[in-house]
Amino acid sequence: MTVGGVREMIDEIAGVPALVRFQGSPERAAERGTVLFYHGFSGHKEKMTAYLTGIAEAGFLAAGLDAVGHGARRRPDFDEVFSDERWEADFEATESDFIAVVQDTAAEVPAIIDALCDRGWAHPDRVGIAGRSLGAEISYLAVLVDPRLRAAAPIVGSPQWALPRPESPHRHPERFFPVAILSQAAENDEYVPASGIRAFHDLLAPHYIADPSRLEYVEYPGVGHFLSTQFNDQTIHRVVAWFRRWLGGSS
Repeated sequence: MTVGGVREMIDEIAGVPALVRFQGSPERAAERGTVLFYHGFSGHKEKMTAYLTGIAEAGFLAAGLDAVGHGARRRPDFDEVFSDERWEADFEATESDFIAVVQDTAAEVPAIIDALCDRGWAHPDRVGIAGRSLGAEISYLAVLVDPRLRAAAPIVGSPQWALPRPESPHRHPERFFPVAILSQAAENDEYVPASGIRAFHDLLAPHYIADPSRLEYVEYPGVGHFLSTQFNDQTIHRVVAWFRRWLGGSS
């Protein structure tokens, strides 16, 4: 399918359901760069089409992916496992299941990049990752999982897990440089406090002294987790600009 010059393909990449958008051919788009994009909690890849389109219109190959237990592979007991009632009655168990989604999804990233490279749909020196909410948390962890990721643009998601796990990305700020990190947060976020994301960037800063331009933090004033139409549009523009700056490649 082609819409406004952007082509779309429904596919599986390393067994993961994917929605791929690009201009021309996937091989040509990959010469500019390839961006993996993950949706929010309880969502699916199709909800991220505005981001995928913006990234593809900039010349990149954009691959929207369903997180583990979501979208086309949504677990049948999802509503029970992640119900508000269970979260209130047994926070630790429910949060553990949530963290498992983050870990299991990030663990798939190396195989996804391998498969994309095998197809000519990615090049190891021009791969980025982004996501919103749950997808942002996956993005932070994936940077630590696969060193081929050159740039990341998490949106309203935290690098600090709600349970004291040693694997939480915020515990390893020394491992992020030289990956270019753009974090976008909401001042009044009721689910993901901006303070934790801001504090993480403070931890990262000493490790980016050699090139502080690779680190950027944006906080949208006066809005909650779902931002606003204006700010959502700004997140797309900032994500696209970030990958234009740090993935390089030909246009």
